[in-house]
Amino acid sequence: MTTYKQQKEKKKTYVLLKNCIVLGAFGNLKKICEFMEGNDFYSYNTIIRKKEFPIQYRDYKVFKVKHY
Repeated sequence: MTTYKQQKEKKKTYVLLKNCIVLGAFGNLKKICEFMEGNDFYSYNTIIRKKEFPIQYRDYKVFKVKHY
């Protein structure tokens, strides 16, 4: 069984930016897609297939950062 400290060391957060302005920090990609609903952005099925970060789409960028 992993300890709480080990779980936190592996945790990652997704940060959504538009033109270098932070729109939010999310725990998973599905929350980003729900937040961007109605805007011109990737669908969840498209974004989960992306393997390299940052994910760029028009003025938006999604970074995967270590949780502190």
